[in-house]
Order: sequence, then structure tokens, then C-alpha cells
Amino acid sequence: MTTAESTPRSVRQLVVGAFELYRRYPLLFVVLAAGVIVPYEVIVLLATGVGAFGQSTLSLEVALLLFLIEWVLISPLVSALHVHAVAEAREGRDPRLAPIARRGLRVLPVVVAASIISGLGIGLGLLALVIPGVLLMLRWYVVAQAAAIENEGWLPALRRSGQLTAGHYGHVFVFAIYVGLIVSVPSLLVGAGFDPHTTTVASFLVGLIVQVFALSFAALASAVLYYDLRTRRESALARGLTGVSGAHGEGPPASNHSLDPRKYSDDDRPKGWYVDPGSPSQMRYWGVGDPPGWGGTTRTPRKTRRVWQAENE
Repeated sequence: MTTAESTPRSVRQLVVGAFELYRRYPLLFVVLAAGVIVPYEVIVLLATGVGAFGQSTLSLEVALLLFLIEWVLISPLVSALHVHAVAEAREGRDPRLAPIARRGLRVLPVVVAASIISGLGIGLGLLALVIPGVLLMLRWYVVAQAAAIENEGWLPALRRSGQLTAGHYGHVFVFAIYVGLIVSVPSLLVGAGFDPHTTTVASFLVGLIVQVFALSFAALASAVLYYDLRTRRESALARGLTGVSGAHGEGPPASNHSLDPRKYSDDDRPKGWYVDPGSPSQMRYWGVGDPPGWGGTTRTPRKTRRVWQAENE
């Protein structure tokens, strides 16, 4: 992992970082996306007779069905594949197609389930008052990435995405605008040169290429954002800033006391975050209520877990 990847980055740096990853592994990301999108677009062409640039002419029912398929299956699978590739690159390894494809397919059920539930929630929020839907969209922006990497179930993925984005809605919103413009403007400009009522070999192939690059870059950029949000959260925990770490936002820095809760009695244990000895991948907050008790939980940052392990050797 590079120094830049271990510190929080601005939206501009994230976008530049996504382009840099694409430049380093262009064939990998294109193949990962094409392996999902090409078969899907061919099936759509055979079923409807139109390509990507002609789907605006479809009936509302068919267009809605295609949107749902892309929402709950195509995009989640592309996201799962890309985030695993980014994980490999962050660890300093060259991502390889076959292992990444296996991992992506293995976690697909969890990713799809999380995407369906988040999609339903966002849709209901948009239908209700719009604003709740927008807030849920920001809250669950990295739910597919969380589900794919952490693979703990759809409900933990929803919670994890909420934890990571909490306090960073503005950051996520600006990022979404940047990525949206990057992937939609070229598609609109290229698509304007073709008649949407007639699908030719040329229009189908060009539309397919645009779709592959657009969905691939969006998935890659979202994976980069996911890791940036993880870095922000781990940095906050390391500094003792718990305002974005669960339901309880008070407590001194974890470094002010032992990370092992067993080294204190309930009467003298300082408020703060402790590694759960029974599940070291989780931290629990002590100091909720009067008398104090255990409260919120969060994932243990990698550096914090190393400190806890060293403390108990």
C-alpha cells in the first residue's frame, strides 16, 4: 500500500487515482467489465432488437425491467470484480484475472442481496420525499464494495457502508457528481451521433464499448472511494475521534488506555474503544449509560489490531 493510499484523499485525488489504476491495468479492468456486460447486452439485443443507444425507445415496462436487472445483477457483479482487483493492487500485488473472477462470483449472492435491499430503501425514500432517498443513496454508496470485500452478509454490508459514509456525505456527494459526469457525458456525446430508432452493427458495437468503459470506470472509482472511506475511519479511530464510529460519539483516544478490556474491572475501565477478545476483528465501546456499559461496535482497524496483538504477546 502506498503512502497516498494510506491517507485520506480529496475527490480530485480519488478520481486521478482511479484513472491511474486504469492506466496501469487497462486490459484487466476492460476484461472484467466486458465479461459481464457483453453477454448481457447481446441478450438484450436479441430480446428487444436494440442496443445501448436505442434503449430510450423501449416501453416503460421493458426499460424498468432492464434498469432493475442492471441495478441488482450487472452493476453489483462489476463492482465486486473491480473492488477485489483494487484490493490486490493496494497490497502491492499485480491483480490476476482468474483469482479475481472466482472471488467476485463467490461473493455475488451477498453483493446482490445488499444491492437489492439498498435499492428498495433508496427507491422508497425517493418516492416518499426525495430527500430521504438521496440521503440513503449517500449512506449506502459503497454497500456493494463492503459486501464484496468483507462478505459478512447483506445486513452487515448496509451497516458498514453507513459507518464508512457517516460524516462524509458531502465528500461522497461531490465524488458522485464527478464520476457521474465522467461516465455520462461521453456516452451522451457519442450516442448523439446515432439514430436511437435504428440499431446497426456499428451503433451496437460503439454502444457496447461505451457501456464497458463507463460501468468499469464507475465501479473502479467506487472501489477507490470505499478504501478512502476506510482510511478516513481508521484514521479517526486512531486519533480517538469517534464521531463517525457508531451510535455513541464520546470517549478518549484508544491509545490512552489498554486496548484489552480484560485488563480492567467494570468499575475502573476508562470510556473508549476496546478490541473484543472473542472477536478481534471487532471493537466495542465502553462507557454508555450510568452505570457505564458496552455500546456500539465497529470493525477493528488493521493498525489497532496489530497494537492489540503486540500487547497480548
